[in-house]
Amino acid sequence: MNTKLGEPWEDQVGDTVPADPLMARREDWGSNLAPGVAVLTAGVDVQGDRIEVQIVGWGRDEEAWVIDYRVLWGDPSGPRLWSDLDGVLNGTWGELPVRATAIDTGGHHTKMAYEFCRTRLARRIWAIKGRGGPGIPVWPRRTTRINKGKIPLFIIGVDTVKDAVYARPKLSEPGPGAIHFPRRLDADYFRQLTAERVVTRFECGRPIRSWQPKRDGERNEALDTFVYAHAALHGLISELLPDPWTVFGDI
Repeated sequence: MNTKLGEPWEDQVGDTVPADPLMARREDWGSNLAPGVAVLTAGVDVQGDRIEVQIVGWGRDEEAWVIDYRVLWGDPSGPRLWSDLDGVLNGTWGELPVRATAIDTGGHHTKMAYEFCRTRLARRIWAIKGRGGPGIPVWPRRTTRINKGKIPLFIIGVDTVKDAVYARPKLSEPGPGAIHFPRRLDADYFRQLTAERVVTRFECGRPIRSWQPKRDGERNEALDTFVYAHAALHGLISELLPDPWTVFGDI
């Protein structure tokens, strides 16, 4: 296709992760936090009729535990739903608070998301916008204020994070980079987490990778919110260098 006909070639299968094996690896660590969790971050996705929140616990070498997943139903154009979100982010899990939050402002109800983040910067509740493409860092060195809210906006490299996230489920043993899932997560969560695939197409002999849904209309909020929570961890670490884990405490 590419070298003989001069037409772009696209891998129709793509590199992906199946949902069922991940669901089979669910663990039961009870009502307490799993040993090894040192810090919590949150990722938030705003939809037309709800806000979805994922709380992720992190240990050394970015070993991860999915701590909580909430779907807050309501109208994001009004204050009540945002008050519900604030209550979740003010909560504690095993006495640990959420240390940093990344809220996607690139979709629904951008103005309300900006206003929510504006008054909560001291709590590291950050407005983010994802940007695809190779070479974009997970967390930027500096913010931009070129937005309607005139607030600090962090542009995160979503493809870079997704590459890292999709490599992690292939790690079946505990340790650096592994992801642990609690027993209470249902099949829908794992379908959403694995809803995308990375596809390679060739143009003029050069491979170009991109992330695409496996099927049209597939929900992917579990993946997006995990990506945002992962980005929030990198934002937190960038503030606490050179040794953030000392600040987080003993593990």
